[in-house]
This record gives sequence, structure tokens and C-alpha cells, in this order.
Amino acid sequence: MREMKDSGVAWLGDIDSRFDIKAIGNLFTIKKDIIGREPDQVLSITQRGIKIKDTTSNEGQNAASYAHYQIVNVGDFAMNHMDLLTGWVDISQYEGVTSPDYRVFTLTDNTQIPEYFLRVFQMYYSNRVFYAFGQGAANLGRWRLPRENFAKIAIPCPPVELQRKIVDEIAAKVSKVDALIANQQAQIEKLKQYKQSLITEVVTKGLDPNAPMKDSGVEWIGAINAGFRLMRLKHVALILDEYRKPITADQRNQDADVLYDYYGASGVIDKIDGYTIDDHVMLIGEDGANLRMRNLPLMYEVNGKAWINNHAHILKPKADIDFYYLFYALEGLDINPYITGSAQPKLNQENLRNLWLPIPDLETQASIVQYIRDKHAKIDELIGIKTKKLSKLDDYKKAIIYEYVTGKKEVV
Repeated sequence: MREMKDSGVAWLGDIDSRFDIKAIGNLFTIKKDIIGREPDQVLSITQRGIKIKDTTSNEGQNAASYAHYQIVNVGDFAMNHMDLLTGWVDISQYEGVTSPDYRVFTLTDNTQIPEYFLRVFQMYYSNRVFYAFGQGAANLGRWRLPRENFAKIAIPCPPVELQRKIVDEIAAKVSKVDALIANQQAQIEKLKQYKQSLITEVVTKGLDPNAPMKDSGVEWIGAINAGFRLMRLKHVALILDEYRKPITADQRNQDADVLYDYYGASGVIDKIDGYTIDDHVMLIGEDGANLRMRNLPLMYEVNGKAWINNHAHILKPKADIDFYYLFYALEGLDINPYITGSAQPKLNQENLRNLWLPIPDLETQASIVQYIRDKHAKIDELIGIKTKKLSKLDDYKKAIIYEYVTGKKEVV
């Protein structure tokens, strides 16, 4: 029977007696090699691992030059130590560079098993261990892990032969949980797609399945309810882009007692002490990959004071148009024919103005809105149930990793 011992570390508790406790600084060398020229590849640290960054896209932040970035070699660990809540750590599969603000480090002893320590570090992110060693102003989103604090953090270190067994055992167990997680995610995605298709169906064909149809004359809309009119957006809504105003992050004051939402192409991105509009309006992105990818909602409702930047168009329905009917119609219909650009998709104001929409009478608009809301409520309930299952599976996965990397669960 295995012997256990007190690790002397609060977040580890009892560990396998064969494990040592070592400081990160005694096992790893922190690197900071600046490339000094424009690199072939720029790398991003995401929760899906280290990825090659598309520097031609306007998504995220692009630097004017990457010559001051630090080198990342294949096999190096890299972590975002400036975001200790949603940041991540991974072992790079690529040669490239990453932000000089990130941390790049490597095992000093190459006989150790990197994948074992990766599991430990990822567990430390998930269990907020790294967060506990952070410094800064957490309420302002400035909570970082200084180099000296990082180096002194204790980690479990089993013998090398045991490290490999632990890695293999975790992989076997976690792969089964990952399959269950993938299944739940696929079901959630299908439900989200159904929400979208349901909108498209009723804003083009209405609520009566036996209603006569007519050709809309617009290829990407197809047949519509014979009682609906086809109208361009400029005839059903005002475009209030004069209320947009971009402002850089370092110019956004957040010291006031009252702060307002700051909107971009994909919803709220910050808080600010002023506002550009005080009204009930809707926003649709002007640019960005989401216009085509639709990973996030296309439409956002603003009711009251808010600051809108120049990456979102501002719309307000005219008197004979139900606010939420227009909102759902724009969310549900295919707008790809109106988008220009591939690397940098854009929905310019002229194309937006000329976008075709099927418009029923006001009473029918209200009925369609209520139908969509009722159906979406039921779908959202199902999504909520499956999301809870996902959370439980994720917790179970974290528990597996924690128990194996600390030796609480014995490997076969």
C-alpha cells in the first residue's frame, strides 16, 4: 500500500511519499530572447493552446512591428501571466515569437517529462493557484504574476518514471471525459443553430405553414410569405452612425462613480465614464470576422446611455416597424452578400442601407416576435441543462488531473 505524506503546501495537501516538492525556479529557466527583426510567425496563447496568429486579420490587437517580441522555440512553455483568471499555459509546437509581456520558460533538466508539468501548470490555472500569487489591481483587471513570485511557487515533482505513467494515465482518463464534453458541446451547437434557423423560417414565411408563398426575387432570401413586403433597410430604420465615436483604451476614463458600456462590433468591450447616445437602439457590427463566422451574436440591443465606437452601426426602427422584429430579422437572415472583403470582412453603410428585408404588417411582426421568444426560451432551457452537464464534466476532468499529479490517485 502506498504511503502518503503531508506536502506542507496548502493547495496540495497530502501527496504520494515518492513525490518531492520543488520551487518552479529550481526546475525551470525563464527565457527572454528578443528576436530583433520581423519574425516569420507570431504566436498567441489561447485556452485552446498556443496558436499561430493571423496578423493580416483585424481581429484582436496587431502590433506595428514584432521585432521587439520574444522568441518561442518548439518545446518551450509559454503562459499569459497577465490574465490569471482566463489566461493559459501551453507547450509550443511552433517556432515563433510572442508578446514580450508573456512568460516563456523551459525545463532546466531535459530528462524531466514536460507534459507532466504542463498538467500541473494548467491545474494551477484552473484552481486559481497562480492567481493567489498575483499582484496588482484585480478590480481593474491588472492582476499579474511577477517573475519572482512565479519562481518560488511550489509544485509536486515525482520521479521521472512515475511522471510518464501519470501523463499516460491522465491522457487515458481525460480522453473519455473529453469525448463526453465534445458530445455535449455538439448538442449545444445544434440547438444554437436551430435557434438561428427558426428565426430565418418565421421572418420569411410567417407563422402559418399553409400560407401562400411568393418568390422574393432575392436569391439569398428565397420564397417569402405572399403577404410580406420586401423592403430595403433604409426604408424601415434610421442609421444613426453620427453617434459613434472611437476612443483608445488609454483614453477611457474609469475613475468616475458612474460608468457606461463601451460597445464595439461584438458587444460590450469595456466601461467608460461618458456616453455617445441615450436611446433605445440596436447595433450591428461593421467589420470583423464575426460578420462571416457568426461565433457571436450579430445584433446587440442598447437601451439607455452607452458609448458606441466606429466598429458598429447604430439602427433605430421607424414608427411602423417593431423593434424586435427588425432585430431578429437582421440576426436571422443571410447578410453575406452585403459583406465585402475576405481577410477583413466589412459591412459598409451603403450596403447596410440597401439590405433587403421581408416585412409583414405590424401586428404580424409582434406575433412573430412573441413566437420566437417563446421558442427560444424553451431552447435556452435545454441549452442550460446541457451547459450544467458540461460544467460537471469539466469539474470531473479537473479532479482527475489534480488527483493524479499530486499522487492522491495511484497509477496502475
